[in-house]
Amino acid sequence: MTDINRLPLVEDSSELLANIINAIEAEEDIHFLQNYQEADLANILESVNDQYRRLIIEVIPAPRYWVLLNFLKFETAKHVHQSLSEALATERLVFITENDVIAFADFLADDFVDEFLLSQSAATVAHVQQALSYDDDQVGRYGEPCFLVANAKNSVGRIKNEILKQVDVPIRLIIVRDASGIIGTVDPETLLVHEHAVRLKELVIVTPVLDDRQDIYEVCKQVSIDGNVNWFPVLSEGKIMGVMSMTTIALTLRELSLQSVVSESVGSEEDLFTPLKVAARLRGLWLVINLLTAFIASAIIGVFENVVDQVVALAILMPVVASMGGIAGSQTLAVALRGIALNHLHQSNLNLLINKEVKIACLNGIIMGAAIAGIVYVIFDSLSLSLIIFCAIWINSLAAALSGTLIPFVLNKLKIDPAVAGSVILTTVTDVIGFLVFLGLGAIFLV
Repeated sequence: MTDINRLPLVEDSSELLANIINAIEAEEDIHFLQNYQEADLANILESVNDQYRRLIIEVIPAPRYWVLLNFLKFETAKHVHQSLSEALATERLVFITENDVIAFADFLADDFVDEFLLSQSAATVAHVQQALSYDDDQVGRYGEPCFLVANAKNSVGRIKNEILKQVDVPIRLIIVRDASGIIGTVDPETLLVHEHAVRLKELVIVTPVLDDRQDIYEVCKQVSIDGNVNWFPVLSEGKIMGVMSMTTIALTLRELSLQSVVSESVGSEEDLFTPLKVAARLRGLWLVINLLTAFIASAIIGVFENVVDQVVALAILMPVVASMGGIAGSQTLAVALRGIALNHLHQSNLNLLINKEVKIACLNGIIMGAAIAGIVYVIFDSLSLSLIIFCAIWINSLAAALSGTLIPFVLNKLKIDPAVAGSVILTTVTDVIGFLVFLGLGAIFLV
């Protein structure tokens, strides 16, 4: 057998993913993962289930842990960190930085954040407290104090000397102003290729100035990415409070582009392999909402029926079966589409996703099927009808999970856009199977 530890670094993420899954399943050593960059490791973590994530995280050196988490979707980072043992979490927290505390404050223990601030300088404490005073969708949350304000008449030589004095905080942006206010910015690296006598006003680049209370998503839609500017000044009530990086904007744009291809039926907090209990709970809310709308549709049909007997009851309850299968399938479809859009879903981890989705379908199918069966029994006083609709919803949930996972994957392989065609095929599958099972059982046991 090939020694996976000697495999060369691969550029194909699907090949790397397959190698890792094979190594874990064969219980081989996976310390070879330490040879990969954090971006590659983040892509792998987004592409495997919770059990595999824990095994991968355990071999990642503690100093690289927080860098890796910054490459992950926020909810994935949260799930990964919360899955750590107490000893492993303590080991990793030693290497956390102030920017990490700001980024992940929502799932870090309050006691830890307080202890961290007590060990920091006054400037660091002020920066962290200021950032945490903003919501995570406000520009001010991402402002960093790595800037220098200079007059447009200052020379390159003088500014170089000022930068050398700033030993505690690296200067990422020089904000240039005159009597009228901010006129633009200068990248510190630009100073290296100019003579000392050159004035800043000759090097300035007009740069958008952001407000700390602006919505970061709206800002990202408006800011032009032309490669000329890497940092943007952020003002708070007319005063400069920090600068926001182009990296933050790029990550936000990535999130926005994902939202455009993923259905809202699955919460943004769920990733490809969110832990089973968490995923089931998140989707259960939508199933309950859908249950209410499904019974409203059934009630409307029932209004026009004069004789309520077993056969008519089947017609009244058909929309419930179809609707429950449709919403369950759309949730699975949304997760699969997200995985495809982010290049997280491949042939090598398809079985892992199917296994997860089938378990969720079994759990939610039993719970929702039992709830609906109970309501049907109360309304129609028929144990047979209750058992039939329970079986139909449970089987249709399983069909929805399988089709919701496989349909977008197959369509993508066939070079057909799964975001456009997936829902059409999915609806057909869940309707056909739902009606076939429900009416078939009804014909056998009720007629």
